[in-house]
Formats: sequence, structure tokens, C-alpha cells
Amino acid sequence: MLALTFISCTSEYDCTDLQLQPAYIGFATSEIDTFFLKRFKANDNYQHLIDSFIVNYGYSGRYETSNDTTMVVVTDGKNGIKVDYDWQIFIPALSKTVFVFSIISENKTGKCGSGIFSMDKFGCYCTNEIYSAKINNQTISFSISNTGSHQIFIRK
Repeated sequence: MLALTFISCTSEYDCTDLQLQPAYIGFATSEIDTFFLKRFKANDNYQHLIDSFIVNYGYSGRYETSNDTTMVVVTDGKNGIKVDYDWQIFIPALSKTVFVFSIISENKTGKCGSGIFSMDKFGCYCTNEIYSAKINNQTISFSISNTGSHQIFIRK
């Protein structure tokens, strides 16, 4: 009986939170080649800074430009605009600050088999869908997508 339990074991895990990705409209690349993400305690009126992170073109951010819009993806896997915090995006070239807060998302768990006969030999993965966020006091709703891309548009 113990051997049967071992070969069919499953475990529960927290699903990954998706990132909100800034998409800059009308900015020259030189204006957004460096910007700061500042993470604050949620629902605290930006009183308690937790940490900050510099996003640099070609180093910590992947920049994808189409027409007049440049989307930036933070590539390190841990730093990026996610749920459970309030955020400031500071663009030093323009002395512009964007406030991102009240991010609403799922909070799912997944199950993963780890036994000998498990179909999950290459790992388990699930994501928490983002439903909405406030950007400079404007509520933005996201449609459920298969791409995992949730862009917040920032106009110059």
C-alpha cells in the first residue's frame, strides 16, 4: 500500500502571478531606455516603500516596438508589476510618475503529480489571471487572454 501511495503522489502549489507590462505610447526610446519601478505596501497611500528596481533597455527589460507604442517586459522573473502591492513607474527623462494600484487577480492553486507514473514529469505550471487595476485613478479591465500579456498603456 505504501508503494502505491508513492507512485501516485500529488502536491498542491500556488499559481504564478502575471505581470502588468507598461506599454509606452508616443515615447522616443531614449526617453524610456531607463525607468524605475517602485513597490509600495498595498492600500497605504504610497507611504511605505518596500523596494525599487531600475529597468534598462537591453539589460533588465525587453523592449518591443510597434508603430508608436513600446511594450516593456521585465525579464528577470521576479521584478515586475504584480498583484499585492501598489506601484510607481518613474520616468526620469521626463520627470513623469505613473501610479498603479488596486490590482485585482485570481489566487488559484494547482495540483501536480510527483509519482513515478505522473504525467507531470516536466513540471507543473498555472497562472493567476489579472482582472483589473487602477492606473492614475482610472480603472482598467483586462479580458482573459491566452497570451498572459496584460498591458497598461502610458501616454506621453
